[in-house]
Amino acid sequence: MIKLSNLADYAVLLMSTIATRPDELHTAASLNRETKVPLPTVSKILGKVAKADLLNSNRGVGGGFSLNLDKENISVADIIEAVDGPVQLTNCLGEEDTNCDYVPVCTTRGKWDKINTAVYQALNNVPLSEMVPNKYDFFPKEETDVINLKEG
Repeated sequence: MIKLSNLADYAVLLMSTIATRPDELHTAASLNRETKVPLPTVSKILGKVAKADLLNSNRGVGGGFSLNLDKENISVADIIEAVDGPVQLTNCLGEEDTNCDYVPVCTTRGKWDKINTAVYQALNNVPLSEMVPNKYDFFPKEETDVINLKEG
């Protein structure tokens, strides 16, 4: 099973929550109340995502975090990489030496890069805007729709 880390999963949830109101300041406490992600985890994720320049951090009384509007094309891959580092399906895809005992006999090592690239591209092609909950589409959009519903 290929699975995101809990931090990555929570980071996408937190960023989606922030993106529903991108112009507002969001505190760790308010995000904790809204998402039920544990407060220490929220704080840790916000720090990492702000360090990756996906959020703006405003310190002091009345401070909080807001979406970095200069980063209008934030992808799910950007968020995952902010908290977990590069998308890497196997240890041998990293830049560091893995000390793998099977390197001399591994016939698949060179093949994983193609799969890793496909997964990364899939994550990179999903913008944060697609992760934001939409308003319910069964509510009338205009006053004329309300009148039509009453008459119908």
